[in-house]
Amino acid sequence: MNQIFNYSIIIPHKNIPVLLKRCLDSIPRRNDVQIIVIDDNSDPDIVNFEQFPGLNEPFIEVVFTKDGKGAGFARNIGLEKATGKWILFADADDYFNECINDILNDYINFDADIVYFKHNSVDSDTYTPAYRCEHFLKYIDYWLRSKKKADALLRYSHASVWSRIHKTELIRKHCISFDEVLIANDVTFAYLSGFYASSIHADPRILYCTTIRKDSIRHKKKSVEMKLDNLYVSGKRYLFYKENKIPVTGNISFIGSFIYFFFAEKEAYKKAINIFNNLGYKNSEITALVISFLFFYTPKNVIFYFFSLPKKILRKLKKFL
Repeated sequence: MNQIFNYSIIIPHKNIPVLLKRCLDSIPRRNDVQIIVIDDNSDPDIVNFEQFPGLNEPFIEVVFTKDGKGAGFARNIGLEKATGKWILFADADDYFNECINDILNDYINFDADIVYFKHNSVDSDTYTPAYRCEHFLKYIDYWLRSKKKADALLRYSHASVWSRIHKTELIRKHCISFDEVLIANDVTFAYLSGFYASSIHADPRILYCTTIRKDSIRHKKKSVEMKLDNLYVSGKRYLFYKENKIPVTGNISFIGSFIYFFFAEKEAYKKAINIFNNLGYKNSEITALVISFLFFYTPKNVIFYFFSLPKKILRKLKKFL
C-alpha cells in the first residue's frame, strides 16, 4: 500500500484469530484508515491461514512472519509499513469502542503529537467489568483540570501504548521503536514518545477496551527469560528517568527479581548483572537500589496495599491482629 492515510492502526497477532476478528470488527472501514495486522508465526494447528481475519479485505494489510520474536518485533514491522499521519496500536484480544469513528473524524488535523484517551476493561469471555490501569483514568481527569501539574503523569506513568494516538512524524523524527523482548515491549516506546512530544492532549472519551484473559502473557506465570527482559526494560527506564530528571516517582520493583535471582537462580543472576553493566549501572548504584528496595520501597508498598484494602477485609484482618 503506497496510499497516504490519515490513520494507521497496528495490531500484532498470535494464535487468537477469533479475538483478532472481534478487534477488526470494532474498527470502521474507511478509506483514510490503514489497518496493519502482523501475524507472529501463529501455529497452523490453531489458525486457518486461508481464512485469516482481514485477509484480502480493502484497507487491511496482513503480514505473515515466521520469526516468532514477539509483539515488539511485530509492531516494529507495522511501523515500517504505516503511512498514516497518526498511528494507533491495538492488542489482538482487545477492541475499540463505538466512539472511535467520531474520534477519527475529530483529530485528523489536530495540533498535538500525542492524544491520550480513557479506556475501559472487561473479561474477554464474559464481558463483565474488570479493572486494569485504573490509575490512568484519574490522570486524564487531573490533566483536564490542571494541564501543567498532570503533564508528566500522562507522558510517563502509563507503560501501554493503546488508547492513544501518535503523530507519525514524531515517531519517525526520533526513531522510536519497540523493544523486541518477551514482555513489556511497549514500555520504552511509551515513555520515549511522551518525552519527545512537543505537545500532548487528553480526551475523556473511552476509545479503547482492554480485556482480561487468563491465557494472555500478562496473566501467565513469568519465565526466567521474561523476568530478565523486564529487568532490562525497567532498568533502562529507571536510568532514563534519572538522567533526564523526569518528575515521576521511580518504580524500582524490578529489583525484586534481581534479589530473587541472587538467592534462587544463580545463572539468571549472572545474566542480570550483565544486563545492569551493559545499561551502564555502577556496582554502587545496584547496591543502593537493593538497599532502597528492601528497606524503603517494599515496606512503603506493603503499608499502602494494606490501607487500600476494602473495609470488609480490613475488619476481618483486625480480628487476627
